[in-house]
Amino acid sequence: MLETANILVTGGAGTLGRAIARRRKEDGWTGRMTVYSTDDHKHELMKRMYPDVGFIQGDIRNAETIYNAMVGMDVVLHLAAVKVIPTSEIASMDTIDVNVLGSEVVCACAHRAGIQHVLGISTDKACHPANAYGASKYLMEKVFQEYARYYEFPRYHLVRYGNVLESTGSVIEVWKKANEDHKPIRMTDPEMTRFWLSPSQAVKFLIDGMNVPPGCIYIPKVPALSIGKLAEYALNSLVDRAVERVPLRPGEKMHETLLTLEETWYTATWDRDNQEGYVLRPTTSARNGIPSGSPYTSDMTRQLTQTELLELLND
Repeated sequence: MLETANILVTGGAGTLGRAIARRRKEDGWTGRMTVYSTDDHKHELMKRMYPDVGFIQGDIRNAETIYNAMVGMDVVLHLAAVKVIPTSEIASMDTIDVNVLGSEVVCACAHRAGIQHVLGISTDKACHPANAYGASKYLMEKVFQEYARYYEFPRYHLVRYGNVLESTGSVIEVWKKANEDHKPIRMTDPEMTRFWLSPSQAVKFLIDGMNVPPGCIYIPKVPALSIGKLAEYALNSLVDRAVERVPLRPGEKMHETLLTLEETWYTATWDRDNQEGYVLRPTTSARNGIPSGSPYTSDMTRQLTQTELLELLND
């Protein structure tokens, strides 16, 4: 589907957008790719890596600008979001404005522009949300599902997954910067667990998500790892030298959830191309006769080995 499509990527100048551009280049996708975001500095950096990618500076809340950017496109990949948890807690109204109302603008403009497919990226933080970011992403999912009920086209799809390793602002990036500055490595609770995936895996899951029915959420089953083990495996003896324990940030949880117990009433399993996962139907659809399984949480799922983690970091 994406191989020949003209694609607009909102918020596409970050880690995932660059991973999409890399996959496009490696696989020889023939359609145009255009990045739409507010960060002109990231645009300039990405242009040097992928000179055939187009760039438009704009905010997803500006309906006129993003509608114009969508004209002539086939697919919209909606990545733009306020996603840093402490920032979302302090600036909750702006987070809601971007992640919820901005997503509604994207969905509405895609319909007006005759887009064929729109895919939104959600997060494990949307499950039993404990912060503004998670709550806004939960509502973003609902926006996409409502548009999927109203319209046959575009097809509105969703993908929900965990933390992308070494993405902008990620914990490993912060640790490496602290080491370069000869500062202690700051860590919350080493027993805290998170789901981890590489940028390349995130692109694969995005592509898989285009194949689930409109209004459904594709949830890949990915392994997890504790923060303490992440530091041990990724940084080795570096962390043993200088660790500063800090409290959990506002809105943080000890463990994350990709599928809640309540959602298992609406869930079917997914097994395709050696990737297990779930397809979660909207709560407005009929329930399964019985819940399809247990909740999928980062403390109860398979934990990454050091070899697996290093492979993801080198992916």
